[in-house]
Amino acid sequence: MRLATWNCRVGGFRKKARLIAPFRPDVLAVQECEPLDDELFLDGECQPGFRDRPSREEVPRRGIAMLSYSDVAMSRLTGESEIAGFQRYEAARGALQFNVVAVWTSAAKPASAAYRQLHAGLTRHAEWLRTRPTVVLGDFNANASFRSRTWPDLMTLTDDLGLVSAYHHHFAEPFGEETRPTHFFLGKESAPFHLDYCFVPGEWASRITAVQVGAYGEWRPWSDHAPVIVDVDV
Repeated sequence: MRLATWNCRVGGFRKKARLIAPFRPDVLAVQECEPLDDELFLDGECQPGFRDRPSREEVPRRGIAMLSYSDVAMSRLTGESEIAGFQRYEAARGALQFNVVAVWTSAAKPASAAYRQLHAGLTRHAEWLRTRPTVVLGDFNANASFRSRTWPDLMTLTDDLGLVSAYHHHFAEPFGEETRPTHFFLGKESAPFHLDYCFVPGEWASRITAVQVGAYGEWRPWSDHAPVIVDVDV
């Protein structure tokens, strides 16, 4: 199974889809995606079999799109308990049933809630997360090297849920010392950060066969983020 996340930067994904589609991700989360309701086709020959892009009241022109370029079936959970920036899906591929969370953390009020939508979702929906194997992927806008409690608090939550970062497990790199950045501040290669992640169930960690992070030169014309692509043999 191929899992991928990419922040496409301030919309226009309908014209950028041809860049990520050739990877044929089974699960693809795209942050900062524009509304796709009126788009019959996305750019490129390969079209997703599933796509969902709900509106987000505070930023209506930018949201999270969930797509699949395979036979994975997904259904988004809705209701008053849902948290913006933490979109929950129940998914299935053949006999395998699993959960998916698409993440995009952002500034919020009060300040104590800023960039902590993921924390809130993992806490509120902990019971649901434990019901089936769960993938959590997206733009976390956080790194262990930042001077805040955001990352240590997040690690406490993910560890308790048995979630493992595919990148860090595969490359055996410590958090905060990543050698492959996923974001370039202001689009500058001289300002690299690792902000995008894919967490998988602990029991899937030994089945990770490949992890790719897009190169700056290849993706910079289209976004200040590069995609993270994870292959898992499940």
